[in-house]
Amino acid sequence: MWRRLKSLMGLGSDVPGPYFIIHRRYQMEAPFLQYDARRPFRILSFLETRRLLRRGTLRRPRPATIKQLQLVHDPDYLRSLEEAGALKPVLGFELDVPTQDKFLCFQRMMSGGTIRAARLALKKNEVAVNLGGGFHHASANHGSGFCVFNDVAIAVATVREQGLDCPILIIDLDLHDGDGTRAIFADDPTVYTFSIHNKTLGSEQATASTCIELGPNVEDETYLEALKNHLPEVINDLQPGLVFYLAGSDPGVRDKLGDWRISLDGMLERDRFVMKLIRQTACIPCVILLAGGYGRNAWRHGAAFFHWLLDGDRNIDIPLELELPVGHYRRLTRLMRNPVLMADEKVAEKKSNDDDWGLQDDELGMPGQLPESRFLGTFSRYAVEFALVEYGLMDRLLRLGFEELRVAIDLDDPLGHTLRVQTGGEDPLVVLEIKLKIDRHTEPGRSYLCIEWLLIQNARSRFEMSRPLLPGQKYPGLGLLRDTAAVLVVLCERLELDGLLFTPSHYHLAAISRPLATCPDSQTEGQFKALQKAVSGMDLRQASLAVESGQVVQASTGQSVTWEPSRLIIPVSDELKSEFSSPRYRKEVDKAAHAHHYRVD
Repeated sequence: MWRRLKSLMGLGSDVPGPYFIIHRRYQMEAPFLQYDARRPFRILSFLETRRLLRRGTLRRPRPATIKQLQLVHDPDYLRSLEEAGALKPVLGFELDVPTQDKFLCFQRMMSGGTIRAARLALKKNEVAVNLGGGFHHASANHGSGFCVFNDVAIAVATVREQGLDCPILIIDLDLHDGDGTRAIFADDPTVYTFSIHNKTLGSEQATASTCIELGPNVEDETYLEALKNHLPEVINDLQPGLVFYLAGSDPGVRDKLGDWRISLDGMLERDRFVMKLIRQTACIPCVILLAGGYGRNAWRHGAAFFHWLLDGDRNIDIPLELELPVGHYRRLTRLMRNPVLMADEKVAEKKSNDDDWGLQDDELGMPGQLPESRFLGTFSRYAVEFALVEYGLMDRLLRLGFEELRVAIDLDDPLGHTLRVQTGGEDPLVVLEIKLKIDRHTEPGRSYLCIEWLLIQNARSRFEMSRPLLPGQKYPGLGLLRDTAAVLVVLCERLELDGLLFTPSHYHLAAISRPLATCPDSQTEGQFKALQKAVSGMDLRQASLAVESGQVVQASTGQSVTWEPSRLIIPVSDELKSEFSSPRYRKEVDKAAHAHHYRVD
């Protein structure tokens, strides 16, 4: 994707905004679970698929210079960052020296992005979006809460040094208090800090500030009321010449670290309200920052916000949770030092001849074929383990705390080949186990990669009350389902198979696989759509329990609906994709869905 995005980074001096600031160094695999390193690129990929990005709308930043950092941060603090373990007070744990250096470069690049966005917004009198930044916990002499450098303060100081003397407004709608930013500008009446958050951190005292604490469990009405009651007056009184908007996604109900329950519609209403105030009269130059947002769904809010910003469309169809990062793993496959995972046919043939002296099965007195020696008949054991490392899955497991990981492959089971990742030691734990086979017989002329068995679990952990178990679960998952599915789709592409085939044992597995997966039988697919409609007001666990316990009934007879697992297919070949998206198939599905009426008893 980066190559495609680079093509959009033309000079484009006359291209109208909004502009987007992005750099490949915005992606860093941070050593904590809830941070999605690919969030900026997921957003851009979505906008690109909707054909909303024009050549010249993307701009590269340069990392903030030491001199620019010194405009805000204490020299002794900046000097201390050279020492090993310097980031432990910021992150809560210690990084090794190479990772610490990468982390500092990562935040310097995003800080440079905020500087570039501020300059661009002022020059073009436009909106400029830095797809990162918002490090609002960093103060002048220390970092905190993931934030080493305060990028907004650095950008303000930089444009001030270049002669900007108008009032500046910082609208901070991240879930967390912008305490570092408020402290830096506490004595500066020309910079107004506005923050609505769950809990106030540090001192509220500042010359020009609005600091609103709403507490936990906030919903749309309370949040939007606070915003609409206070922000318009601030903008009218201040008449700012530049606005920084920290459009944090972490107030959202799906955020993995948040304690608010703001819907996606509520978040977008917030964003539209802010932008309307900023742009309706004087068209104030505005810098938008991603700020906080945690978990694999955080990108969806940014994608919806920027889609509206570019297109003005309020009816935005953002993909569901199981949006697979297939493109990411395609790129990794191309970038691997040994990109051809499949054994070279000539080398394989030579090796085979070396091993069996060129004799055929019948000459060896064997009635059938030789025992399988390659995973799925194609990959060597080394190639499989190499791929797990290169795709980053082994590193993800190591960061989750699993040590001495070992990869085992079982090729003897006639039901399929099994790949197993487990811990070492006397009492090993199976972390990931998958049994696969290639099916060329179920449908004439079609070939599938079949998932016969899939287990991804953390057997050392227990469920929290906030995340109770789903039907069929004994232990919590590891958050690797989407990545595993994406790798399998790429594997289908490499093996030139038509699709990925599996049979979900429970309702929730079938639900989260939509809309990517489809039942080849249109009648069954239509029944499932009717079932989804009946439980649409429930969360996933409640819906799955309702289906499993027989609470979903026929609307006309009151008879319980029994969950019957049916095979699903994620299409990979163009032919199969066309079949499932054809008007004929969709019409049959809709007809079947309308023929079934269910309700929850």
